[in-house]
Amino acid sequence: MTSPLSAYRLAITDLDETLLGPGKQVSPENRRALETLRAAGLTVVPASGRHHDNIIIYAKDIHPLEWVISSQGAVVRHAQTNETLYALTMTAELANEIQRRGLELGLDMIAYHASGVYKELDGEWSKLSGVHAGTTNHLVPFETLSSTGVIKLIWYSKPAHIEALRAQLQTEYRGRLYIVKTEDDALEFLSPEANKVHGAQAVAAKLEIPATQVIAFGDSNNDMELLAWAGMSVAMHHGRDALKKVARHVSPPGPHESALARAVELLERSAS
Repeated sequence: MTSPLSAYRLAITDLDETLLGPGKQVSPENRRALETLRAAGLTVVPASGRHHDNIIIYAKDIHPLEWVISSQGAVVRHAQTNETLYALTMTAELANEIQRRGLELGLDMIAYHASGVYKELDGEWSKLSGVHAGTTNHLVPFETLSSTGVIKLIWYSKPAHIEALRAQLQTEYRGRLYIVKTEDDALEFLSPEANKVHGAQAVAAKLEIPATQVIAFGDSNNDMELLAWAGMSVAMHHGRDALKKVARHVSPPGPHESALARAVELLERSAS
């Protein structure tokens, strides 16, 4: 019997807390789920807020790793050929402004640049972000980065402070910056055109695949537009409530590290 998955040609999956479990590894169950998707004829593309370099470290798990959507959709690049569909950066003026305001507020910050991930202060949150991503955040004055293109800036603080800042700054910078709270303690600033859905649309156009033949998987606020756009979508059971309202399906409950596997099994049993 033909799998319902064969009606689709492209699977776009978030990384952290979707493909990756709390330990930042791809579980055996999720690895088998990727194999199931590929066996049904789907191309698997990761879409993450992570830097491109922090995604391709999973090339052995996502094999073959081809197109990569990184930095909340600000960068779309092929993992093997380095062909870049686009790379969006903040204006130097806004990057400097957000950096200055973050310092005035006494916030820990990191910056994504084409050449890597950087921190200006050796703070608690910037250290942890490097540990969680499995990479080193290099110490450098941010003003040396803005002229050559900051992809995104991330502020870190206590959750209540981040939420208050989000509400204020999303209004203040509407139309000039894309601002999203990806974690309770993290607020991200990017080009207003940056979004995972735009990255997904670029890959789908390159592969000549319509939205109706795309499956999207995610768990967080930065997956909202992506899951709303895709022809089929599954939010992780442990994900944000707002995302579950947008998705076509919600994965069955269970351990976080096998959430994607349960989502794929759900679609295999589904006729639509």
